[in-house]
Amino acid sequence: MQQQLLQDAKELRHTHHITNAILRNVHAFILLIDNDFKVQETNYYQLTGVLESLDRKRVGDLLQCRNALSAIGGCGTHVYCGTCPIRQAIQQAFDQKKSFTNLEATLNVVTSDSETVECDAIISGAYLLLDKEEKMVITVHDVTHQKQIEKALVQAKNKAEEADISKSAFLANMSHEIRTPLNAIMGFSEILEATNNAEDKAQYQKIIKTNAELLLQLINDILDMSKIEAGTLEFVYAEVDINQLISELQQLFQMRIAGIGENVKILTETPLPSCLIQTDHNRISQVLANFMTNAIKFTKEGSIRIGYEARENELYFHVTDTGIGISAEKLPNVFERFVKLNKDKKGTGLGLSIAKTIISKLNGSIGVDSVEGEGSTFWFTIPYSSCGKPQ
Repeated sequence: MQQQLLQDAKELRHTHHITNAILRNVHAFILLIDNDFKVQETNYYQLTGVLESLDRKRVGDLLQCRNALSAIGGCGTHVYCGTCPIRQAIQQAFDQKKSFTNLEATLNVVTSDSETVECDAIISGAYLLLDKEEKMVITVHDVTHQKQIEKALVQAKNKAEEADISKSAFLANMSHEIRTPLNAIMGFSEILEATNNAEDKAQYQKIIKTNAELLLQLINDILDMSKIEAGTLEFVYAEVDINQLISELQQLFQMRIAGIGENVKILTETPLPSCLIQTDHNRISQVLANFMTNAIKFTKEGSIRIGYEARENELYFHVTDTGIGISAEKLPNVFERFVKLNKDKKGTGLGLSIAKTIISKLNGSIGVDSVEGEGSTFWFTIPYSSCGKPQ
């Protein structure tokens, strides 16, 4: 009999070790409770690393229920405990002497660092009798990670669907935008060939040139947009003389408006005698050129000022015109794709969207200030952290 008792004790210890190993490694909280909701045994402390309480806590107190924690008497004494879905499910299971499964709930779990972490959980309860006493094994599965994955998958699905819709809209817009200048080029080329009038020829050549420039701009915008979508938009950093860049743009656009904009002056504002920074010359020039092109479209008289200002932590670039300005309701959408401030003006509606992406890649910010009828200021900033203070 003594040998049998020793053998039974050995098997019991063996079973105890296995049970403890399972409870330590299972990805769920397991609670053995009585019909007063007091936790008799649990692996909660082992899994969280929280020091085990000497008193037997009720389920709500252990799982950090907000109502239980705020009530003086703890779990079961708060005014809302009567409507708690977890408590109702457990009580109903005890009353009907049966089990329940897959109850969804959100719990607060305390870690060993005394931090409270919110987690999504699936709760099940198995009713049983131990020595004629009613007990229940509560299993709490933490499905927070699973929920996060599901949410990420839904977001990815929605993003893919939106991208597909955007792609279709992009192709539809581009089909129309490409055909317009191409048809003009083809049509006036045929007319040019058939006419002998010098004045008409000059006019047709001008129309062909204008539409060819528009088509080239459109192709360049499409290529840049495709690079942005593919994440391959290139930036080449080198030392850039900002005063020289501003001067070159001023001369370029002064030539463009010669003969068509006698009432418009292009002025430069370069307050520093020298301004050398590390940045991408072509991208900065591209954004400023886009601002200048738009300013020329909408300015019939007055001035267009292009320049920069050295601020405490950044360089502030601007193009300010005395044109027609932008209405307040249109301002929030200026930098979106295919937004054209004036349908009568030629353009793709992509330039400002591309400019916004470029400045974002340079860790800067971009914006516009405008009053309808008084003019606009398109601006962007580059922080010294990414371009270095001007020398």
